[in-house]
Amino acid sequence: MSRFNIRSLDLNLLSVFVILWDTRSVSRASERLALTQPAVSHALKRLRDRLDDALFVPGRGGLIPTPRAAALINPVREALSQIERAIEDAPSFEPREAQREFRIATIDFVELWVLPLLMESIRRDAPGVVIRSVALPAPDQLPGMLEAGDIDVAITPRLPPASVLRHQALAELRFATLIWAREGLRGKPFPLPLYLEREHVAFQYDGAVPTVVIDAMAALGSERRVGARVRTTVGMAAVAARTGFVCNLPLPVAEPFAKVFDLTIHEPPIPLATAWLYSIWHARFEGDPALAWLLGALRRVMAD
Repeated sequence: MSRFNIRSLDLNLLSVFVILWDTRSVSRASERLALTQPAVSHALKRLRDRLDDALFVPGRGGLIPTPRAAALINPVREALSQIERAIEDAPSFEPREAQREFRIATIDFVELWVLPLLMESIRRDAPGVVIRSVALPAPDQLPGMLEAGDIDVAITPRLPPASVLRHQALAELRFATLIWAREGLRGKPFPLPLYLEREHVAFQYDGAVPTVVIDAMAALGSERRVGARVRTTVGMAAVAARTGFVCNLPLPVAEPFAKVFDLTIHEPPIPLATAWLYSIWHARFEGDPALAWLLGALRRVMAD
C-alpha cells in the first residue's frame, strides 16, 4: 500500500475536521470557523476525497463519525496543538540567564570607543554574554558573513548597498585635527598654512572608513601631503607624536589619544563633513530576540 503524502494535504482541512467532530454539524462548524456552510461542505468533500472515507454521515443527532474519523481525531488534534504551540512559543532572550557569544565586526576606533561602553552595560545586565570583536570584512564580503551568522552585527561608518541588510544610526562622527604638543599651537582652529605644508599621517583607506579629509581637500582643489599610512587610529596618534605629522581623528578617540600621546587637539582648518556610525545586520535575523537585545544595548550606550 502506498504511503500517504502529507505534503499534498491542506492543513486547513484538518482544522475543519476537528471542528466538525466537536460540533457534529456543518452549520455550527461554519459559525465556529467564520466560513459559509458551502465552504465547510466543500472542505469536507475535499478531505473525504483525499482520505477515501466518508468521515461523517448523517444521523438523528447530527453528523456521526465513521471508524476512520474516530481513529484520526486524537492524532490530528494533537498534531494541530503541537503546531499551535510551536508558532505561539516564540523564542525569547533573558539577558541575566543567557550564555551567549556575540560577534561584532568593526574597525579599531569603534573598538576603542564603543565596545568598552557596551561591555560596561553588558556586565551589569547580562553577565553570561561575551562580546567577540572581529575584523570588519571587505564590503562585498559583509552581506554573506552576516547572512551566514558568522558575524552578528557590524559597526561601521560605511553602509553597504545590499538590500538584505538592515541598519540603524548609532552616532554622528565629528573629526578633530591633532599635532604634537611641542609645536606649541594655541587656540582652537588649526592653522591652515601648517595643515597644507606639514605631512599627514593617514588612515590606510580600505573602504571601511569615510574619506572626509580626502573629500575636503579635493573641494579646495588640493591634496594633503601624506608622510605615512597606517591601519589603526592609535597608530596615527603614535606616529604623529613622534614625527610632528598632522592627523585627523574622530573626536571620541582624539581626546583620550591627545592625553596619552602628548598631542594638542584643534578644530580642523577646513570643513570636514560629519559622518555617521551605523550598526548593520542581516534581514534573516530581524526577528531574533537575542539580536534585538544587542541592538537595543548598542542604542542605549550610544545615547548616554
